Amino acid sequence: MRRWIVVLGLVLLPWQAWAAGYGIYEWSARGNALGGAMVARDADPSAVAYNPAAITDLPGDQFQLGFTAVAPSGTMDVHQEGLESMDFEDHVWPLPTMYYTRQLSDNYWFGMGMFSRVGLGTDYEDPDTWAGRYSCSYAGIKSVSFTPNLAMKFSDAFSLAVGVDMTYLDFEYHMTSDVLRLYNPATDTGDIKQEISADGWGYGMNLAARYRPYDWLAFGILWRSEIQLTVDGEAEFTQKGAVPLSMTPLKDTIGVSGTEPVPESVTMGVMVKPMDRLSLEFDAVWTNWSAYKELVIEYDEVLGDVSAPKHWSNTWRFEFGAEYALTDTVDLRAGYVYDQSPVNDDYEDFAVPCTDRQIVTLGAGWTFLDAWTVDVSYGYLWMKDRDYEPRTPREGIVDLTREDAHAHMAGLSLTYRF
Repeated sequence: MRRWIVVLGLVLLPWQAWAAGYGIYEWSARGNALGGAMVARDADPSAVAYNPAAITDLPGDQFQLGFTAVAPSGTMDVHQEGLESMDFEDHVWPLPTMYYTRQLSDNYWFGMGMFSRVGLGTDYEDPDTWAGRYSCSYAGIKSVSFTPNLAMKFSDAFSLAVGVDMTYLDFEYHMTSDVLRLYNPATDTGDIKQEISADGWGYGMNLAARYRPYDWLAFGILWRSEIQLTVDGEAEFTQKGAVPLSMTPLKDTIGVSGTEPVPESVTMGVMVKPMDRLSLEFDAVWTNWSAYKELVIEYDEVLGDVSAPKHWSNTWRFEFGAEYALTDTVDLRAGYVYDQSPVNDDYEDFAVPCTDRQIVTLGAGWTFLDAWTVDVSYGYLWMKDRDYEPRTPREGIVDLTREDAHAHMAGLSLTYRF
C-alpha cells in the first residue's frame, strides 16, 4: 500500500507554483475562480482541502479530479556592469488534485484528498552564466499531501472534522561554489556546481468546523498543524571551470539530509447570500512562516553542515470570492487575493524571489446529466518589483531588480456524483 501511495503521489506531484513563500492554495478550479474563498461556502469534493467539515453537505459518493496549469514569467535585471540580466525559464507547470467523499450515515462522512500545501520552482534560464548562481540557480519543492478526514454533523447548522496530513516532499537545490573563494560571477574559474536532490515524509493533522445558522450566512475555520519534513538524498558535484586538482571534490556524490517545515496555518471566513442566487465570501489565512528560521544541509562526509539563515515572518493572505447561479446548472465566479510575502529583506535570496502578490480570478461551472459537473478557472498573478542589495560575495547576492514577475493560471476540475 505504501508503494502504491508513493507511485500515485509522484503522478500527482505539482512541479511549480509561484507562491508567497512556498505555500500553494490552488486546490480546485472552483476554488481558484473564487480566490480560494471556500472555507465557509457550500461544498464540493475539494472541501476536503478547503474545509473538510463542509463535506457534510455532500450526499452519497462524490469524486473530483482536476489540475491547475501555471505559466510564470519574470526578469532579473542585473545592474552590475559586465553581467547579463537573466529571465526565468519558460515553463507551464501542472498542479494536479484528486478528492473523494462518502456519506457513511446521517451523521458521519469520510473524505480523502490528494493535493499540495507547498511547492516551489525557481528556474533560471542559463544557470552557468547567471550572476546569482552562488546563491541559487534552481530551487524545487515538489510535494503531495494525502489527507483522510472524518466529518461529523452535530446538527443541520454545525459540523466538525478531524484529519491526518501525510505529506511527501521532493527537494532539489542547485548552486555553485568557488573553491578559489573569489566568487566572481563574471568568470567560472574555480566554479563547482552542486546539485542536491532529497526526499522524505512528514505527518501532521487538521481540525475544521463550519457553522451555518441561516441559509444566507455561514462561518468556517480550518487549522492545520506544522509538519517538519526530514529529507535524505545526495549532493552531486560537477566541475564547471578551471579548478586546481588539489581542490576538486573527493567524491562526485555525497549523502545529504535536511529539514523543511510545512508551516502551521489557520483559515477563517464568512459567507453571506445577499440574494438567493448570489453568494459572497471573505477569508483570511494566517501562516506561521516564522517556523522557517534557517536552511540547514547536513553532509555525510567531511564537508560538515551548511546553514543559511532565513528568519521569515508570519503572514496573512486575504481572499474574496463571488459566485452567481446564472441558471440551475450554470454558475459564474470571480475572486481576488492579496498574499503577503514572508521573506525577510535582510536574508533575501534567489531561491524564493517573492514579494507581496495579488491575483484576480474568473471562472464558471456547468452541471450536466445530473451527476457531472465541470469547472474552469483563469487567474492572473502579479508581484511588485523587488530590489536586491548586494551582500558578501560568498552569499552570491548581486545588485539587481526583479521585474515584471507574473503568472497565468488556468484550472479544470471534473466532479462525478454516484
